[in-house]
Amino acid sequence: MIRRRILTTALAIAGSAMLSSCSLLDSVSEAFNVFSVKFSEASPAVDGQTITYSGGLLDRPSLDKFHFKMVFHVKADNSANTNKAAFGSSLVKPVLNFRISSKSNEPISATIEPFSVNGGETKNIDFPVEIPITVIDRAMIRNIISGNPIPYFLSGTVKFDLLEGTSIKGSGTSELDLTSGEIETRPPGTVTTLLSGLL
Repeated sequence: MIRRRILTTALAIAGSAMLSSCSLLDSVSEAFNVFSVKFSEASPAVDGQTITYSGGLLDRPSLDKFHFKMVFHVKADNSANTNKAAFGSSLVKPVLNFRISSKSNEPISATIEPFSVNGGETKNIDFPVEIPITVIDRAMIRNIISGNPIPYFLSGTVKFDLLEGTSIKGSGTSELDLTSGEIETRPPGTVTTLLSGLL
């Protein structure tokens, strides 16, 4: 009888150890998967490119009232993780590098809105980018408003948390390296006229 109790206890301990080991393996697996949220260009990679003017038609134009806008379309792949990947928050928004014409050009900081991708999911997400026209080289602005085909790039490292409900199960980073190919920008005629007079 005593031997049977000892054997039962030993089996219970072994079973508990196996469960703990499985749980540990799951945690290790999830930790490795933290690095596998991937991004790629959707189709089309970019559209909506334009220049907007925030002043009134009777106001004296100034460069600080013009903004350059476009929307990157991104495929976000979180299929390797079982938990939701949350990128940024209302307090800390993701910041990426936006470049015009060449990847070697000086980067422009571009803030995007926080977003998330459910565990096991691959979905398309829109990244609207808006920057002041004053941060763009004037020669490049002339190329843009002339409608010359220009490639655009969005890159950088963004931090994310893996969430189970509201609990953070792990954290990681993902790399973005997106390009539009060469596309034309055609601002409205009034905007082109106002902006051309300032260059």
